[in-house]
Amino acid sequence: MEKLTLEWSLQNHLHHYTFHQAATTKVAQKLRIGRDPARCDIVFTDRSVSSLHVELFFSAALDAALIQNLRPSNPPLIDGYQLTQGTANLAQGSEIQLGRIQLQVSQLVLPGQAQAAAPPQPQVPNTASAYGLKCPNPSCGRVSRYDEQVLKQGCPWCGFSLAAANTVVIARPQS
Repeated sequence: MEKLTLEWSLQNHLHHYTFHQAATTKVAQKLRIGRDPARCDIVFTDRSVSSLHVELFFSAALDAALIQNLRPSNPPLIDGYQLTQGTANLAQGSEIQLGRIQLQVSQLVLPGQAQAAAPPQPQVPNTASAYGLKCPNPSCGRVSRYDEQVLKQGCPWCGFSLAAANTVVIARPQS
């Protein structure tokens, strides 16, 4: 039987969630992750995570575990690569970044595979991209850094409230 275990750390507490085909989830045979408890199986309250961010599922035809982006304006990073649309394969040790939340596939068992523990993975921050807030004011639309102070004070250019701002991925300069 297919099985996928996710692992993440919040406030210095390690969390695990194991998903398999027979699991009871909000949508049959799919694991949804986001901020909305009515639609998601794993819920994060961090505002950098979209209300319905991604969905994980198994594909018997591909003999794979897949992740699907459900929020094109706030794409997840899968192993450091932006998933702007569609799906991506997951492997044991894959890193999934949703806003400021980082998860790791700590265990993945597919049909015909023996169960194996994940090799230790170093937690290296992604230096190729970062998250920012896009001002919802149509006459501004600029992107500022994602930071609680900016979120509270509003857009640094026009002063518009960023409460309804979209989180966007911005490229960091490579040194």
